[in-house]
Amino acid sequence: MRKFQYQFHLALLVGALFGDQSSACEPPQGFVNPPRPEIAPFAQLLSHTEAMEIARAFSDVMQVPSRPLKDGMRPSSEMPGVSGTFRLSDGPFGTVGSRRLVCLTDGSIAVEEVLATERSDDSRRFMYVVWNYTSPKFRGVSYGVGEFIHSAPAPDKTRVQWTYRFALDTRRNPGRLGVFGKFLFRRFFLESEFSEMMRNALEMGRSHAEASIAPATAG
Repeated sequence: MRKFQYQFHLALLVGALFGDQSSACEPPQGFVNPPRPEIAPFAQLLSHTEAMEIARAFSDVMQVPSRPLKDGMRPSSEMPGVSGTFRLSDGPFGTVGSRRLVCLTDGSIAVEEVLATERSDDSRRFMYVVWNYTSPKFRGVSYGVGEFIHSAPAPDKTRVQWTYRFALDTRRNPGRLGVFGKFLFRRFFLESEFSEMMRNALEMGRSHAEASIAPATAG
Protein backbone atom coordinates (compact mmCIF):
# COMPACT_ATOMS: atom_id res chain seq x y z
CA MET A 1 0.00 0.00 0.00
CA ARG A 2 1.31 3.38 -0.94
CA LYS A 3 2.19 5.29 2.17
CA PHE A 4 0.23 8.36 3.19
CA GLN A 5 2.02 11.61 2.44
CA TYR A 6 1.42 13.35 5.74
CA GLN A 7 3.36 16.57 5.40
CA PHE A 8 3.10 17.78 8.96
CA HIS A 9 4.97 20.93 9.76
CA LEU A 10 7.29 20.42 12.67
CA ALA A 11 7.66 24.14 12.89
CA LEU A 12 4.19 24.34 14.43
CA LEU A 13 5.11 21.94 17.18
CA VAL A 14 8.44 23.23 18.57
CA GLY A 15 7.52 26.21 20.67
CA ALA A 16 10.01 25.29 23.34
CA LEU A 17 13.05 25.40 21.05
CA PHE A 18 12.67 28.80 19.49
CA GLY A 19 11.47 32.26 20.39
CA ASP A 20 8.36 34.34 19.85
CA GLN A 21 9.67 37.04 17.54
CA SER A 22 7.13 37.72 14.81
CA SER A 23 8.00 38.17 11.15
CA ALA A 24 5.94 38.20 7.98
CA CYS A 25 2.87 36.76 9.68
CA GLU A 26 -0.60 38.25 10.02
CA PRO A 27 -4.00 36.63 10.65
CA PRO A 28 -5.69 35.94 7.29
CA GLN A 29 -8.89 37.72 6.39
CA GLY A 30 -11.81 36.26 8.31
CA PHE A 31 -9.60 34.57 10.91
CA VAL A 32 -11.36 33.79 14.20
CA ASN A 33 -9.26 32.92 17.24
CA PRO A 34 -10.44 29.33 17.87
CA PRO A 35 -11.20 27.68 21.22
CA ARG A 36 -8.53 25.32 22.47
CA PRO A 37 -9.37 21.64 21.94
CA GLU A 38 -10.09 19.42 24.89
CA ILE A 39 -6.97 17.31 25.45
CA ALA A 40 -7.62 13.58 25.75
CA PRO A 41 -5.74 11.42 28.28
CA PHE A 42 -2.23 10.92 26.95
CA ALA A 43 -2.65 7.14 26.93
CA GLN A 44 -5.20 7.57 24.13
CA LEU A 45 -2.86 9.56 21.89
CA LEU A 46 -0.20 8.35 19.47
CA SER A 47 3.21 9.34 20.80
CA HIS A 48 6.87 9.41 19.84
CA THR A 49 9.93 10.56 21.80
CA GLU A 50 13.37 11.71 20.70
CA ALA A 51 16.23 12.73 22.98
CA MET A 52 19.75 14.12 22.76
CA GLU A 53 22.46 15.62 24.96
CA ILE A 54 24.02 19.07 24.81
CA ALA A 55 27.63 19.27 25.96
CA ARG A 56 26.98 22.22 28.23
CA ALA A 57 25.73 22.69 31.78
CA PHE A 58 21.98 22.97 32.33
CA SER A 59 22.25 26.44 33.86
CA ASP A 60 24.20 27.65 30.83
CA VAL A 61 21.75 26.18 28.33
CA MET A 62 18.87 27.94 30.07
CA GLN A 63 20.60 31.27 29.46
CA VAL A 64 20.95 30.83 25.69
CA PRO A 65 18.90 33.51 23.87
CA SER A 66 16.03 32.07 21.84
CA ARG A 67 15.83 32.51 18.09
CA PRO A 68 12.86 33.40 15.92
CA LEU A 69 10.94 30.28 14.97
CA LYS A 70 11.57 31.00 11.29
CA ASP A 71 15.33 30.74 11.86
CA GLY A 72 15.08 27.33 13.46
CA MET A 73 12.53 25.79 11.12
CA ARG A 74 13.51 26.38 7.52
CA PRO A 75 11.89 24.87 4.41
CA SER A 76 13.26 21.64 3.00
CA SER A 77 12.61 19.76 -0.22
CA GLU A 78 9.52 18.13 1.31
CA MET A 79 8.42 20.42 4.11
CA PRO A 80 7.63 24.14 4.21
CA GLY A 81 9.33 26.24 6.86
CA VAL A 82 8.03 28.98 9.09
CA SER A 83 7.67 32.49 7.71
CA GLY A 84 6.78 34.05 11.06
CA THR A 85 4.55 34.14 14.12
CA PHE A 86 1.86 36.49 15.39
CA ARG A 87 0.85 36.86 19.03
CA LEU A 88 -2.78 36.13 19.78
CA SER A 89 -2.53 36.87 23.51
CA ASP A 90 -0.98 39.59 25.68
CA GLY A 91 2.65 39.33 26.66
CA PRO A 92 5.43 37.16 25.26
CA PHE A 93 4.83 33.59 24.18
CA GLY A 94 5.99 31.10 26.82
CA THR A 95 3.70 31.54 29.81
CA VAL A 96 0.75 29.23 30.44
CA GLY A 97 -2.18 30.29 28.30
CA SER A 98 -0.14 32.39 25.88
CA ARG A 99 -1.08 31.79 22.29
CA ARG A 100 0.30 32.56 18.84
CA LEU A 101 -0.48 32.11 15.18
CA VAL A 102 2.21 30.34 13.15
CA CYS A 103 2.53 31.09 9.44
CA LEU A 104 4.27 28.71 7.05
CA THR A 105 6.02 29.30 3.76
CA ASP A 106 3.30 27.37 1.90
CA GLY A 107 0.68 29.90 3.03
CA SER A 108 -0.98 27.73 5.69
CA ILE A 109 -1.39 28.54 9.39
CA ALA A 110 -2.04 26.90 12.75
CA VAL A 111 -2.56 28.03 16.34
CA GLU A 112 -0.26 27.14 19.25
CA GLU A 113 -0.89 27.59 23.00
CA VAL A 114 1.27 26.89 26.05
CA LEU A 115 -0.23 24.29 28.39
CA ALA A 116 2.41 24.00 31.12
CA THR A 117 5.80 25.32 32.11
CA GLU A 118 7.85 24.26 35.14
CA ARG A 119 11.41 25.06 36.20
CA SER A 120 13.75 23.94 38.99
CA ASP A 121 17.50 24.19 39.54
CA ASP A 122 18.19 21.18 37.34
CA SER A 123 15.14 20.59 35.15
CA ARG A 124 12.63 22.33 32.92
CA ARG A 125 9.33 21.16 31.45
CA PHE A 126 7.42 22.91 28.67
CA MET A 127 4.23 21.62 27.08
CA TYR A 128 2.03 23.07 24.33
CA VAL A 129 -0.80 22.17 21.97
CA VAL A 130 -1.14 22.96 18.24
CA TRP A 131 -4.39 22.84 16.28
CA ASN A 132 -6.55 24.65 13.70
CA TYR A 133 -4.45 23.54 10.74
CA THR A 134 -5.50 25.08 7.43
CA SER A 135 -3.30 23.07 5.08
CA PRO A 136 -4.98 20.05 3.41
CA LYS A 137 -1.86 18.11 4.39
CA PHE A 138 -3.13 18.21 7.98
CA ARG A 139 -6.51 16.67 7.27
CA GLY A 140 -5.76 13.61 9.35
CA VAL A 141 -4.87 15.31 12.64
CA SER A 142 -7.12 16.98 15.18
CA TYR A 143 -4.31 18.37 17.35
CA GLY A 144 -0.79 17.65 18.56
CA VAL A 145 0.69 18.04 22.04
CA GLY A 146 4.42 18.68 22.30
CA GLU A 147 6.45 18.35 25.49
CA PHE A 148 10.08 19.24 26.19
CA ILE A 149 11.91 18.10 29.29
CA HIS A 150 15.39 19.46 29.95
CA SER A 151 17.41 17.77 32.68
CA ALA A 152 20.99 17.61 33.98
CA PRO A 153 22.41 14.06 33.79
CA ALA A 154 25.87 15.44 34.64
CA PRO A 155 27.28 18.83 35.69
CA ASP A 156 28.53 19.53 32.16
CA LYS A 157 25.63 18.03 30.19
CA THR A 158 22.00 18.84 29.47
CA ARG A 159 19.56 16.20 28.24
CA VAL A 160 16.66 17.25 26.04
CA GLN A 161 13.71 14.88 25.74
CA TRP A 162 11.02 15.78 23.23
CA THR A 163 7.71 13.92 23.05
CA TYR A 164 4.85 14.44 20.61
CA ARG A 165 1.35 13.09 21.13
CA PHE A 166 -1.20 13.21 18.33
CA ALA A 167 -4.98 12.97 18.24
CA LEU A 168 -6.33 11.86 14.88
CA ASP A 169 -9.53 13.25 13.36
CA THR A 170 -11.95 10.30 13.37
CA ARG A 171 -14.01 11.89 10.59
CA ARG A 172 -11.16 11.62 8.10
CA ASN A 173 -8.48 9.16 7.09
CA PRO A 174 -6.51 7.77 8.69
CA GLY A 175 -8.49 8.37 11.89
CA ARG A 176 -11.74 6.91 10.61
CA LEU A 177 -9.92 3.67 9.76
CA GLY A 178 -9.65 2.92 13.47
CA VAL A 179 -6.81 0.70 14.63
CA PHE A 180 -5.57 0.18 11.10
CA GLY A 181 -5.47 3.92 10.51
CA LYS A 182 -3.43 4.43 13.66
CA PHE A 183 -1.01 1.76 12.46
CA LEU A 184 -0.60 3.53 9.12
CA PHE A 185 -0.09 6.89 10.81
CA ARG A 186 2.53 5.54 13.17
CA ARG A 187 4.33 3.38 10.60
CA PHE A 188 4.44 5.78 7.67
CA PHE A 189 4.63 9.13 9.40
CA LEU A 190 5.22 9.28 13.14
CA GLU A 191 8.13 6.83 13.23
CA SER A 192 9.63 7.85 9.90
CA GLU A 193 9.24 11.36 8.47
CA PHE A 194 8.20 13.06 11.68
CA SER A 195 10.81 11.42 13.90
CA GLU A 196 13.52 12.40 11.42
CA MET A 197 12.35 15.99 11.52
CA MET A 198 12.36 15.93 15.31
CA ARG A 199 15.95 14.73 15.32
CA ASN A 200 16.99 17.38 12.84
CA ALA A 201 15.38 20.13 14.90
CA LEU A 202 17.04 18.88 18.09
CA GLU A 203 20.40 18.86 16.34
CA MET A 204 19.88 22.46 15.26
CA GLY A 205 19.04 23.38 18.83
CA ARG A 206 22.12 21.55 20.14
CA SER A 207 24.43 23.29 17.67
CA HIS A 208 22.94 26.68 18.52
CA ALA A 209 23.31 26.11 22.27
CA GLU A 210 26.87 24.81 22.12
CA ALA A 211 27.96 27.61 19.80
CA SER A 212 26.38 30.24 22.05
CA ILE A 213 28.20 29.11 25.20
CA ALA A 214 31.95 29.30 25.56
CA PRO A 215 33.25 26.00 27.01
CA ALA A 216 34.64 26.22 30.52
CA THR A 217 38.43 26.42 30.79
CA ALA A 218 40.47 24.61 33.35
CA GLY A 219 41.67 26.76 36.26
